[in-house]
Amino acid sequence: MRRLVAGRRGRAWLTVVAGVGLCGIAASAGAVGTGASDPYVFAEGAQNVRGTQGGTGAPRLTTGETYRSSLGAGASATAHYRVALDGAANAYVSVVAVPPLGSGVKAASSDGVTVTLQDQGGNECDSQRATFRSGAYPRPVAAVVERLVKTGGLRCQSAGTYDVAVERVAESDSTGGTWGLELKVATEPGLVTPATSEDPRTSPSATVRPPSGAGTQRTGGTGFNDARALSEGVWKDRVGPGQSHFFRVPVDWGQQLSVDAELSSSAERSAHASGVSAAFDVRLYNPARAPVTAKDAVYEGDPASVTLDPLPPVAYENRYQSHEDRAAMRFAGWYYLEVTVNPAVAQKLGDKAPLVTLRVTVGGSAAQPPDYVRDAGDFQITEADRKAAENGAGGAVWEDLEVAQGGASGGSADEKGGHGAGDGSSGAGSADAGASSGAGSASSPSTSPGSAVMMVIGVAGIGTGTALLLWLAVWRVVAVRRVRVRN
Repeated sequence: MRRLVAGRRGRAWLTVVAGVGLCGIAASAGAVGTGASDPYVFAEGAQNVRGTQGGTGAPRLTTGETYRSSLGAGASATAHYRVALDGAANAYVSVVAVPPLGSGVKAASSDGVTVTLQDQGGNECDSQRATFRSGAYPRPVAAVVERLVKTGGLRCQSAGTYDVAVERVAESDSTGGTWGLELKVATEPGLVTPATSEDPRTSPSATVRPPSGAGTQRTGGTGFNDARALSEGVWKDRVGPGQSHFFRVPVDWGQQLSVDAELSSSAERSAHASGVSAAFDVRLYNPARAPVTAKDAVYEGDPASVTLDPLPPVAYENRYQSHEDRAAMRFAGWYYLEVTVNPAVAQKLGDKAPLVTLRVTVGGSAAQPPDYVRDAGDFQITEADRKAAENGAGGAVWEDLEVAQGGASGGSADEKGGHGAGDGSSGAGSADAGASSGAGSASSPSTSPGSAVMMVIGVAGIGTGTALLLWLAVWRVVAVRRVRVRN
């Protein structure tokens, strides 16, 4: 019996190891499939949740966690979630909408999502709408609703459970299908001494002279989680028609961010093609993922440039500004840039991905942070953040595959191989079959760092499985020969 058990254990071990090799093959195939169809890398460890059509039974979102969900069309175009807030900290609920991409996807500039935050009494605390804004083509957009605790506040000030409603807004002839959602709740601690709530009425300082020079190659990421870190300087990337590349810049208290962007010309452009409106779109988001400002430019084959509106230095009091873009410059942290090239630019460039040049200026010295009652979390800049910006953490590998199914080929980065995600990788599976951020219809491909790792494991698994099969074959031949010799 002991010999039999030992034999079974041995065979079981061989079966498991061989299985690992076969699983490696499957994992490799799966990783390739996922990497080629997922244009947005969700946060690593993002929890899957399914929003409800009404507030009853809605899933609860925890502060500091990131969640992955989906949003349908028609009757399923609204999803509700719950979040528990205390009565002391400011809260920000961000929603990133990830629509499917492709030439078969029809969209209007007014398409997007509306996010609303309500208290237990049904009082509206805040509402924000994020749309494609310029150009009738889809790309990731983000909206944020906030709950600010302030002296003399009349509503949404107490601790309790709040309702978060996400509603999809689309024209009647826009393409249906499921959109992916990424939700995150961040809180900003209160101050030891409450600040004044008066509008500071300050204006941005004098015009900033952007940095010059040839620039350094840094390939953008697919979203907020793998956005490429940039410091002050000149940076270059190739962004294919239909692609959105994300970057992030650390901006401390008292510092002022300025961004100039340029889309290059192409020697192979068609002289007969007309200009493309809203061809080059640049958006800026603050550390809470709230929109700050956005600009776009017409592209006629010659270089097109975008300069974001002047912004004030980061200050706590900016939140009381009457201008939304200035009010968004309210805390230190990572500021995100989304750079998108219209799929129609392929008419001008053929199969070439244009070169994008970013001139980033971070002016001023870091000032004393507000006197928070506790650690500021996402709303601060650490030494590790500064090193990440210098080293260029994050980024994705963009393959030379068709972009947006429009016949244009997405440009690969000049720095082959790219860098892995700095703080995010491919998220877990979607909440349902349609939550896969455009899987199957998305064709603005990116190979996520997670997929790359899985591919390595898969290749290793193939090698291990093959070696084991060969070893078993040799062992069988030797065993048969021994039996024949004995007989």
